[in-house]
Amino acid sequence: MRQLSVTKDRHIKPLSRLAEAVHRHGASIFIQLHHPGRETVSALIGGQPVAAPSPIPCKYLQQETRALTIEEIKQLVQQFTDGAVRVKKAGCDGVELHAAHGYLLQQFLSPYTNKREDEYGGNFENRMRILLEIIEGIRRECGTDFPIGVRLSVEEFLDQTGVTEDYIHIQDGIRIAAALEQAGIDFLDVSCGLYETGITCVEPISYPQGWRHDMLAAVKAHVTIPVLGVSAIREPKTAEAFLEEGVVDFVSLGRAWLADEEWGKKVQEGQESELRKCISCLRCFESLNEYNAAGLPPECAVNPRLAKELKYRELPCDTMKHTAVVAGGGPAGMCAAETLAKRGVHVVLMDEGQELGGTVNLAKKPPLKERMEWVADYYREAFKKLDVEVKLGTAADVDSVMAYNPDAVVVATGSVPIVPEKIPGIHGENVYSVKEVLDGKQEWKDKTIAVIGAGLTGLETAEYVAALGNRVTIIDMLGEIAPGANHTNVADVCGRLKKYGASYLLGHALKEIREGCVIVEQVEDHQVKEVAADAVVLSLGYRPDDTLAKALREKGVEVRIVGSAVKDGTIAPAVRMGYEAGRELFEHKKKLTSFHIPAQDIANFGKVSLMDEQEGLYMAYLTEPAAIARILPPPLKPFSMPVVTLSVCHIHRPTFADDYYEAILGVYATYGQTLGLYPLGLVLGGPGAEMAVQCGRDNGSIPKKMGAEFVIRRNGAVVTAEVARRGTQLVEASMELGEYNSPLTHVLYQAPAAGKKTFGGGFYYHFDRRPDKEGTAHFENGALLMNQCEYNYQSWEPGFVNLQLKSSIDDPWAELPINTIIGGAYSKNSLLVHKLNLAEELDADTIVPYLLTGWYDRTAFMETGRI
Repeated sequence: MRQLSVTKDRHIKPLSRLAEAVHRHGASIFIQLHHPGRETVSALIGGQPVAAPSPIPCKYLQQETRALTIEEIKQLVQQFTDGAVRVKKAGCDGVELHAAHGYLLQQFLSPYTNKREDEYGGNFENRMRILLEIIEGIRRECGTDFPIGVRLSVEEFLDQTGVTEDYIHIQDGIRIAAALEQAGIDFLDVSCGLYETGITCVEPISYPQGWRHDMLAAVKAHVTIPVLGVSAIREPKTAEAFLEEGVVDFVSLGRAWLADEEWGKKVQEGQESELRKCISCLRCFESLNEYNAAGLPPECAVNPRLAKELKYRELPCDTMKHTAVVAGGGPAGMCAAETLAKRGVHVVLMDEGQELGGTVNLAKKPPLKERMEWVADYYREAFKKLDVEVKLGTAADVDSVMAYNPDAVVVATGSVPIVPEKIPGIHGENVYSVKEVLDGKQEWKDKTIAVIGAGLTGLETAEYVAALGNRVTIIDMLGEIAPGANHTNVADVCGRLKKYGASYLLGHALKEIREGCVIVEQVEDHQVKEVAADAVVLSLGYRPDDTLAKALREKGVEVRIVGSAVKDGTIAPAVRMGYEAGRELFEHKKKLTSFHIPAQDIANFGKVSLMDEQEGLYMAYLTEPAAIARILPPPLKPFSMPVVTLSVCHIHRPTFADDYYEAILGVYATYGQTLGLYPLGLVLGGPGAEMAVQCGRDNGSIPKKMGAEFVIRRNGAVVTAEVARRGTQLVEASMELGEYNSPLTHVLYQAPAAGKKTFGGGFYYHFDRRPDKEGTAHFENGALLMNQCEYNYQSWEPGFVNLQLKSSIDDPWAELPINTIIGGAYSKNSLLVHKLNLAEELDADTIVPYLLTGWYDRTAFMETGRI
């Protein structure tokens, strides 16, 4: 949903801004033209089957797949050409055609995915045809001085998955490369693999730097045009060796730039020791999948600023000479210490271990994971430069921390292993923790080892033990291996465990540990088994250790808990929490408008205090999930997608008032199994606005404010809307009628159409404020209400939405940032509210902080500012 596109002329202008920004720094920018073919999911294209040269589904994605027609192929050739023309019009410097990683163009090139018997399949020349026609079209339309490159998978490695039929081998890749040079392309970007062998496309940590050397050299030896290619390069010495040897003409880096956006600058300036190196943990790809439905960008395990540079901007300077103690030298603690020190805070970092890194020092012990050491290497170098006072071999307790008289303490004390105390034998001499094993204290050989827990940590520990020459059985009560871990990392380690002969016993719960064996019970039928084991390794997860934080708070110290001391997890959330704690401590924040009123503000609250023929814009977008979670009153829960809706309408014939205008901002939420819309803010303008407030605020428990000014105009296929209130333009929207931003819009609004009737529900909160016998006012009678609305549509015209929201001191609409626009429509309809029911009685004091901003301006909190 967040992918760039050049499918329409509307994409030229924003792409030109990108090109201008890149050119400003003396760099060039090429745009990669890509079509996924069968390697996508049908939900993203409205539920239809995915398209490919032949109706052969991708074994990884397993989507219904159809074959393209000749006419569609011709259209695709023209669309690629038109896309390149738009790239050139935007001021970019060239294009690269993506014929790698199993996407559409590679699907045509490979006999594995192309079984056609027409002019686009059957032999080498026919399989090349679509790519050559695209190159010819771009040359014709963009000229000879507009560079064209091709990213090419020159080896598919399908034998690794058991495929015996023909596919692209390296000799075929070289032949394709030579044919592309003959066709006049300007450079080759050499890669390998497809989704079914994705471990070779986006390599896990086990793949060494430069592992593609021979593949790149083979292609370079058969072409004269420039060759570039990635090869999991993380260090400049590897890159330079490739150049000096003539393996490539350009060094291509991918994830290295995500881990450190200043990689090139640091290398140019001789600061190689300061590089934050990618550890190939695949958190970036894992997060792409995890956050896709929420429309959020990926994250990096070692770089907390990735894709959040505008959000975080520059670190705020600390001018008050604060001192902070960081307790714990793991990823969270190290990142917090670096961030604080960069701001000018004097930082003392304490850790009971003899080296920095925390759990990273265990993570680097399994085979092929030595590069995990890079995490600690980066911070060691940073701490020297930033004068962080590092105290190793020093346990952080109340006395040792308070000896520094800190202004604040960041507690990054991590977690402790979970040990199920009720299991007999759990503390036996033959039972070990992951730490005890990976620390190297056990030098087993030719032993039978039972590893309890098939998460990624358990698998890696099992590999470590197996590599020492032991027989390993991995036991887990779940029915699958590491269900929450990245599938590539799991497949990688499991592949090596298979070679070691490791066995699995899934769906079995540990019941007892004895000398020489463990007793397990099958979860489904409760059958008991005895499994031989000379030693037992427990990998059952960890629980947070926040005991130090509690003790320090009793001393009145400001404490921030980060990393696994909050929730056991991976490096990524730990680093992110450490960074946010480091940048937020001691920061003097301006008071910001919010839908959630701080508890201390509530004391200042002292002032006594059917819609027929509506026409306008209906829009939806995705926001930050955390933003919805922060402002959603209990007992409502956020919907799985962070959907925000905005309508700007003219109500021509309301039954309870003269005509008026309204703009409603709401979020999708759930109450139990019920999905509905929770209106956060509603502003009104026009003749009937005052009456609409009286009927709505008190009778319907709907938050409404008056005084808004509306402009809604339609000029042909373009509709614009602006909503301003009390000097701030809250909404600026435009809609080009004809198509949605995303097909999901149609589903979201229940596929409206002229003459159609749909139903939806809403959630509303009720409360009263009443004085007691002594004259003190209290909030009471809290309740959650639900209604059912009937929409009868006279028209529904899909539109491509552009939208901006702003906040005023009274109306914090931009507190829900726009991450991804789903789409919208221009509609005429009638809305009938059937009923308003009590869903649940609530404690009024609990929900009131979430509600007051929707009803009242800041003047109600005695903030009048009169002159």
